Amino acid sequence: MKGIFKIGALLTMVGMMNACSTYTTIAERDDYAQPKWYANCVETGSKGWFWWKEEFAFSCGAGESIFQQAAEEQMYAIAMNNFAKRINSEVNSQTNLEFTDKNGAESRSTKTTISYVVKDTTIREHIAKETGTFKYQGKMYTFVKLRMNKEVFDQLIAEAKNVKMSALQSASN
Repeated sequence: MKGIFKIGALLTMVGMMNACSTYTTIAERDDYAQPKWYANCVETGSKGWFWWKEEFAFSCGAGESIFQQAAEEQMYAIAMNNFAKRINSEVNSQTNLEFTDKNGAESRSTKTTISYVVKDTTIREHIAKETGTFKYQGKMYTFVKLRMNKEVFDQLIAEAKNVKMSALQSASN
């Protein structure tokens, strides 16, 4: 009976030690940094070797919060929004310049307004993500790079254009 108890205790301890080894420690940094893949985030690219390459669309996002989950949700939402802007957005920009001449006392004022309108956009099948997380001055910093097959990305752009065209045709009828 003592042997069975010892074996049970030993297996329990091994199981607990194994559970502890599945955790990842989040690095605490002394200075702010970004992963190189985030700092150089490209919109499109390919992966593979020679004749066996696949084209992809990429989107990156970052999050910052004292709460881990909030930082993760920010980074993911920003990356998804970056995909949506490229698939189905409208940009409205306006710059106004005003020059005033008051007998040699000239002045100039400039006002630039830029707005993005991103309508409801279908995003599906992003197939991979690369993430990075660190803690700096009490805040969590998270980074993500999403990857979507370029054919799917192009199909989503075509679908968004078809919806816009249908709406325009319905409005003109």
